[in-house]
Amino acid sequence: MKPIAKNVALALSFFICLSFFPIINTAVTNPLLTETCQKVKNKDLCTSSLGAEHATQDAKDVAALALIAINVASNQGVNASVYIKKQLLDGKILEPTTEQNFEDCSENYDDAMQELDDALAVTLSRDFKQVKIELESAIDDADTCISVLNQKAGKDKELYEKTNHFRQLVSNAYDIANILAPK
Repeated sequence: MKPIAKNVALALSFFICLSFFPIINTAVTNPLLTETCQKVKNKDLCTSSLGAEHATQDAKDVAALALIAINVASNQGVNASVYIKKQLLDGKILEPTTEQNFEDCSENYDDAMQELDDALAVTLSRDFKQVKIELESAIDDADTCISVLNQKAGKDKELYEKTNHFRQLVSNAYDIANILAPK
């Protein structure tokens, strides 16, 4: 075989193999996830955030998805809390208003993280009305941080975006809990 023919054959083989890679690598979406996420306000975020979690593939009921959703929100809360603490402890001199905003939001996140921990515990005990109460409180904490950032000078765009994302994730968890314990 000529060198050009070998290269073409090799390239063709390579592209054929690559064309099958997405089929091999694609995970099957749990129908329960699709059905559940259609019932929440932030459908796309629900599908993408829960779909990215391996445990979702094995979820057998909506309660399992609620646990996963709370855990996803909690991870985002930890991410934002770490960002806040890093900014406060980084040694950079922050404007007084910005520093106060970070301190206020840090307190909000401390409260929200405790409420998410409590929500996880009561989800395991299947007390979904109490789960909703804990998640409502976490949403209120996120709203308070957003309000602080919107009202005062020294708004930090990154913290605002992290908090807004956190709020949406907690809201998704609340909507899922609401499926389990409507009104």
